[in-house]
Amino acid sequence: MLYVLLALLVLPFVRRRVGAEIRTILVVQTGKIGDFVCTTPLLRELRKSFPKAHIVVALHPVNMALAAQLPFFDQLLEIPSGSLSGWRHKWFRIRQIRQLRPDVAICCSGGLAWPFILAMSGIPRRLGLTPNLMGKSTRFAQRLWTDSVLHDGNQLIGLSYAKLVALLGCHLVDMRKEVIASPGAEQSVSEFLSAAGCLTSMSLGGVAISAANKLKELGLPLLEGVCRTLLERDPTICIVLLGGLGDRSLADELIKKLASPRVIDSCGIFSLDAVPALLGRLDVFIGVDSGLTYMADSLNIPLVSLAGPCNMRETRPVNKHAVILQEKLPCVPCAHIFKAPYSCRIGTRSCIVNVSSDRIADAALRLLAEKHIN
Repeated sequence: MLYVLLALLVLPFVRRRVGAEIRTILVVQTGKIGDFVCTTPLLRELRKSFPKAHIVVALHPVNMALAAQLPFFDQLLEIPSGSLSGWRHKWFRIRQIRQLRPDVAICCSGGLAWPFILAMSGIPRRLGLTPNLMGKSTRFAQRLWTDSVLHDGNQLIGLSYAKLVALLGCHLVDMRKEVIASPGAEQSVSEFLSAAGCLTSMSLGGVAISAANKLKELGLPLLEGVCRTLLERDPTICIVLLGGLGDRSLADELIKKLASPRVIDSCGIFSLDAVPALLGRLDVFIGVDSGLTYMADSLNIPLVSLAGPCNMRETRPVNKHAVILQEKLPCVPCAHIFKAPYSCRIGTRSCIVNVSSDRIADAALRLLAEKHIN
C-alpha cells in the first residue's frame, strides 16, 4: 500500500507526455502456460493494428521458448516468479522498463506490483485488466491505471482482453488461440513415435498426467483407470503420456502398472516449443485445466477437459471438439483466474476424484469415433 501511495504522489513528475504515434507497446502477461496461450489473440490483434510498433512482452520464463515461435512481437522480457518482491526488485524493473520507453502498457496480470511499476516507469497510457476478485490494497492500486477494464467472471477472459485493446481502437474478433512448433520439431516427433512402435494405422491418445496447480491433478488411481479403460476398449489406440521432466517418476509408475507396449512416455522428452508438433499428431487429448489443454485447444485437437475446481465461464477450451466434464458440487467453482487456491479447502478434491475413469474414457472414445466417421 505504501508504494502505491508514493506512486500517486510522484506520478505527475515521472509520466512522459503522450505522443501522437504509438511506437512502443509493452504487454504484461506473467502467468504460466495456459494464461500465455489465452493471451495470444490479444497479441495477434496488436500486431495487426500496429504493424510498425515495437511490441515487447513481459512473461514468465516457462513461456519464453513457446513465445519465441510467434510473430506477434519484437522483444521478450523475462519475469521470473518472485522477481517483483521488495523495493530493490521493483526499482530494477522500473529502470528496465523506462529504457524501453513504452508509449502504452497493457497489463493482463493482477496484483499490486504492476500498477506501481508501470506508473513509476513513466508510461503515458497504462491499460489495466482489473481483477473481479481482489482485496482492498489491490483495489486501491487500480487508481494507477489511466484506463481499465473490469474482468467479468461470467465471461471468457478473451472478451475482457477484447475490451482492453478496444481502448486503443483495436477490434479483437478472432479469439483463436495460437501456438507454433519450433523448426525441426515435426521430424523429432516422427522419429520418437516411430521408435516407440506407434504405427500410422493406430490412433494416438494423449493423456496429460499433471498440472502446475496440484489441486487440479487427476492422480495416479484415476490416471490408471482412464488409461486401462482406453486400452481395453480400443485395441488400436496408443497412449502418449504428456508432461514435463518432473513428471517422469509418475509416468514410470503408471507405465509399470499398465504393463502395455501401447503406452509410451513423452514426459520431458520435448522442449515446450516442440510440444505443439506432438500434440498435433494426437487424435484425442485428455487433461485437466492446464497449459497443455489450452495448447491442444489452440490446435483444434478433439479433447476431454476435466474442469475440476475451475470457473469454466471465464476460461475453458472452446474448439468445437472439446468436451468439458465437471462435477456439480456446492463448492465448485472455487478456482478463478484472479483467485486460484492450491489446496482443497474441504480436503477431499471431490471435484476431481468423483469423476469416474469410465466417464472420462467414454468421452474420449466418443470423440475418436466421431473423428473416424468424419
